Amino acid sequence: MSLSRATRSEGPLRNLSAYLQIIRGRLRIALTYRQNALFMLAVLIVQIFILRKVWTALYGDAGVVKGVALADVLVYLTIANLQNWAMQDSAVGSYLYSLVREGRIAFDILRPAGFVQQMLAHLVGGTLSMVLFAAAALPLVALVGTLGPPASLTAFGYWLPSLLVAFGISMLLNLIVSLGAFWTTELGAFSMLYTLVSQFLAGVLVPLYFFPDWLRAVAELLPFQAMAFTPVAIYGGQLADGEAVRAIGVQLLWVALLAGTVRLIWSRAHHRIVVQGG
Repeated sequence: MSLSRATRSEGPLRNLSAYLQIIRGRLRIALTYRQNALFMLAVLIVQIFILRKVWTALYGDAGVVKGVALADVLVYLTIANLQNWAMQDSAVGSYLYSLVREGRIAFDILRPAGFVQQMLAHLVGGTLSMVLFAAAALPLVALVGTLGPPASLTAFGYWLPSLLVAFGISMLLNLIVSLGAFWTTELGAFSMLYTLVSQFLAGVLVPLYFFPDWLRAVAELLPFQAMAFTPVAIYGGQLADGEAVRAIGVQLLWVALLAGTVRLIWSRAHHRIVVQGG
């Protein structure tokens, strides 16, 4: 009995080296084909610049709207867009689609490392590469956007775990979208729709406190706001102390729900695998 317990306890760590190798491989791919990431980073910088100009014009001479100062909104938008950009790794969806289409997915499934865990490792590597590019571009981002310190040390302390949980939510949502490759021959349009809807409802383009009441209520029922609005609002002090703790609790609940959804989808998806010629 003790041996079986030891074996089960070692199970999750048994393939750790394989997952680390996948993460390193994804990092190498991103650095090798860095032109694509640099182009996407240029698009992000332009978007931050446009948002700064638009919101500055919208505020006009009003220093505060709905209790929020323009400077705070600009910091929010800059950080929210940086976060969102770093977490949106669409390459895994294309990779999974190619595995299914070409029949190579059979090799990934037969490996000792779990298939879903392999995809999560790809997502971790992709996000880390995006974070590296974003960190290198911070001086330029600060020039076209607005960066600022957290509202307080307490806010920073809450922001860090909230950001990590937001990363987990983003990975799980990306994986759910990517698993659609088992049911459709084209992921491009669906991925674009997901990006548009998730950006808006996450509060990346418009902070949730400017939403109409009914739309904010809808957004708060969905997981997207937990990816961007929650951590950035904590950073800026819009969610403080008790509100921040409750918001992180909601984030953790979404992680559990989305993890269960991934498990359910995968239990259906692997029954649909058909490898041509075999």
